[in-house]
Amino acid sequence: MGGNKIYYKCFPLDVMQHKQNQSIIRNLLALGIFLSALSISGDNRDDLEREGVWTTTSLIRYSLENSVQAKMSRLDLENSEYDWEKENGKYNFIGTLTANTQKTNNLPLPQYTLQGREITSNTISAGLSKVFNTGTTASLTVSDNRYETDAGKRPEQQGTIAQQFAQPSLHFANLGFTLKQELLKNIFGYQQRRSLEISRRSSAVRRLDAMNTLSRSVVQSLLSFWNLSLADENLKTAELLVKSVRNVKDITSSKVRMGVAEDYESGQWNALLITAENQLRQAKLEKDRVRRDLLVSLGKDPETKVGFSLVLDDSLPSLGAEDSETEEAFQHRYDFKSIALQKQNAGAALEIAKNGLLPSLYVSGNYNSREYDRNFPQSFDGIGAGRFTQNSAEIKMDYPLGNDTARAEFRNSQTQSRKMDLLLEQTKEQVKTDVRQGLQKINTTYEILEESKKNLSQAEKFYSGILPRYRYGRATSVNVKNALDLVAQARYGLMQAKVNYNSALVQYELSKGTLFRKYGMDADEVLNQTTGDQK
Repeated sequence: MGGNKIYYKCFPLDVMQHKQNQSIIRNLLALGIFLSALSISGDNRDDLEREGVWTTTSLIRYSLENSVQAKMSRLDLENSEYDWEKENGKYNFIGTLTANTQKTNNLPLPQYTLQGREITSNTISAGLSKVFNTGTTASLTVSDNRYETDAGKRPEQQGTIAQQFAQPSLHFANLGFTLKQELLKNIFGYQQRRSLEISRRSSAVRRLDAMNTLSRSVVQSLLSFWNLSLADENLKTAELLVKSVRNVKDITSSKVRMGVAEDYESGQWNALLITAENQLRQAKLEKDRVRRDLLVSLGKDPETKVGFSLVLDDSLPSLGAEDSETEEAFQHRYDFKSIALQKQNAGAALEIAKNGLLPSLYVSGNYNSREYDRNFPQSFDGIGAGRFTQNSAEIKMDYPLGNDTARAEFRNSQTQSRKMDLLLEQTKEQVKTDVRQGLQKINTTYEILEESKKNLSQAEKFYSGILPRYRYGRATSVNVKNALDLVAQARYGLMQAKVNYNSALVQYELSKGTLFRKYGMDADEVLNQTTGDQK
C-alpha cells in the first residue's frame, strides 16, 4: 500500500482528481460495453421473430421438414397401415378369366365308335369369388363350352346305326354358384374377425411407434440446436475473456513500467492470456463440431454457414397436479398406448390359439344351371329357368392326430399374453415415474435458472467494482482474475441453465405424448407436414 500512496502523491490534488475522473469515466464506459455484451438480451418475442430469431415451435417445424431421422419416421407413418391392408386384402373380390382348348384323337377302337375319334372342346369361363370375414366363401362362375365330335360323321359310319349319333357342334352354357362355410374352429369367422382386429391394432401400433420415434427425433434436433447455441455462447464468452485478460495485462504492464507492480504479475497475465487464447481455440473447434453434427442430422452440407438466434423460455408454465398430469400421460403417451394395444392383440391371439385346438368342419354346396345351343351367346337363353341342373353338397372334417402344432401355438400365445401383462404394468409405473421426475426436473432447473440470473448479476457487479480499483492499486491481480472467472462462469452457467430448463420442458411434454399439441400442432398436421427439401 506504501507504493500506492507514493503514486498518488506524485500529482497535485486537483490534477490527480481530474485524471482519476477521466480514468473512471473511461473504465465505466468500457465496462458498460463489456457488461452489455455479457448480458442476455431482453427484447420481446415479436421483435426477435421479426429479426429471424427461432422459437421452439419454429424449430420443431423445421426439424419435421428437414431432419433425416424425422423423414425416416414419416416414411414409417406412411406405411403404418401395412398390417391392416395386408389382412383386409384377403377379403377382396377375386375375378378370374380362363380360356382353354383341347383336341383329342382317340384310338381306332370299338369303344370310341359312339364317343368319336376326333373331339374338339373349347372352353371360356369367367368367375368372381370372395372370402367373407364370417368364414364364408362364395363364388360365381359363368362358362361356355364349344364341343364338337366326329361320332356318326366318319365315312365308314354312313348308313349305319352309328350315323344316328351324329351331332353338330354345340355350345354348352353353365352358370354355377358355390357356397362354403367353416364351422367349429372358425365358426362364422370367429378367427378371421379376430385376425382383422389384430391387424387393425397392429397398424395403430405401427403409427404410434412411428409417432414416438418422430417426436423423439424432433426433441433430439431441438437439443442439437440448443447445444449449438450453447457452443456459440461459449465461444463468445471465450472471446470476451481474451479481450478482458488482454486489457488487464496491458494495465498490469503499465503499472510495472511505472514501478507500482512487480514483473511476476505481468508474467502471470501473459500466462493467463495464453490460456484464454487456447480456450478460445478449443471453443471454436467445439462449435464447428456441434455445427457439423447438426447439419449432418438435418441432411445438409456440413460446411453450410449457420447463423441464427434462439428464443429460450425462462418462465415457469402452469402445471397441473401430479395425478392429473399422469392421467393425461396415460391418454396421450405413444409407447403406453402402443403397449396397451399390443396387450389386446396378445389376448386376441390367445383366443385364436385356443380355438385352434378344435377340429375344422366345412359345409359346402354347389349349384349349376346349364343350357345349350348351336350358337353363342344363344346358348345362355333360358339358363335362368334351371331346366338342366347339377347340384352337390359336402361335409368335411379335418383334425390332425395329436394336434401338437395347435397345442404349441396355444402355449406360446399364453406366454406372450403373460409377458404383455408384465410389460404393461412396468410401462404404467414408468409413466408415473417419468411424470414425477419431469415435474421435479422442471421445478429444479427453473430454480437453478433464477439463481444463475442472480449469479451473473452479482459477478458483473463484482467485476465492475474490482477493475477500477485494480487500476489504482487498491486491488490485486488475483482479485481481478477471480472476478473474470466468475463472470465467464456465470455467463456460461446462465446459458447452460436456460438450455437445461428448456430441455426439461420439451422432454416433459415428450414423456406425456403432448409435444406437438403443446407447441400448436395436432396429429393431422404432423402427418401432412411437407418433407422439406427431401431429394
